[in-house]
Amino acid sequence: MIITITLNPALDRTMRIDRPLVPCKLNRAIGSMVEPGGKGINVSCAIKALGGMSVALGFSAGSNGRILKDALTSSDIHHDFVDVPGETRVNIQVIDASGDHTEINEPGSKISDSDYLRFLDRMDHYLQPENIFVITGSTPPEFSVDNYIKICKKIKQAGCRLIIDASGELLLAALKLDPDFVKPNVYELAEATGDPFSTDPEVIVHSARKLLDMGARAVCVSMAQEGALFVSKDEAEALFVTTNPKIYDCGSVGTGDAMVGAIANSMQNGLSFCELAKYTVATGRACARLAGTEMATLKRVFEVYETLQVYTV
Repeated sequence: MIITITLNPALDRTMRIDRPLVPCKLNRAIGSMVEPGGKGINVSCAIKALGGMSVALGFSAGSNGRILKDALTSSDIHHDFVDVPGETRVNIQVIDASGDHTEINEPGSKISDSDYLRFLDRMDHYLQPENIFVITGSTPPEFSVDNYIKICKKIKQAGCRLIIDASGELLLAALKLDPDFVKPNVYELAEATGDPFSTDPEVIVHSARKLLDMGARAVCVSMAQEGALFVSKDEAEALFVTTNPKIYDCGSVGTGDAMVGAIANSMQNGLSFCELAKYTVATGRACARLAGTEMATLKRVFEVYETLQVYTV
């Protein structure tokens, strides 16, 4: 079973306007939709679209939290949230006629020590060694790195596999726990390693291998329309996977989350490293063709799969 953890979930409101966004002026939307959000929830949605199953864990609060859970239930996505005081945050994305999007994200509600302990107790029900855990997304206000690491430690000590999609201090701390997979983008990779930013696979592979030295068992570096680079302690060669022709984002949000969902689904199904890499890039690029946080179905993924090119680096 795949378990996703979203410590700071949200309702994502996407609004579309038919002209460029004008600051300090009235901008009228031509359409609007509200979806359950937060990166871990997006991963669960991606897994569902790919035909897999997951359970979404996290915190929910207030009437927004009830809307969030109802939306997941109606989408047949299993969830087991800890209800806390406050209100689940709302993230707003404005997409203009050219496809550019502007985001405004609320901080979320602070989590008390007692609510955090209730979450750890809830998580205990899922700590079977065959399960795969995915932790991704931001943390609530004043949520300490120590609390984040305690969650990761419980997962690893139970013998479960762990996928991390984090940045900055959280990523550096999590690497010390030997996560089974991490998925930084090229900017997060440069920040974590201190190396110069690059989109050249020949350069990125050296930075990605530094994350292996820091503790990760495998790394996927997402590179937007360029594809992704994969390295593993169990594989001698790195893989660079891209599409021909390149697929550019069409106002999409959550392509990285879709890739994480594909990684988890591939691990669950026992795919080889090469097939995991291809499946992951195909899923991310298929989602790049879609608006908002819509996740690509297997049919769309396989259409992109046929355009993949794989290189050893």
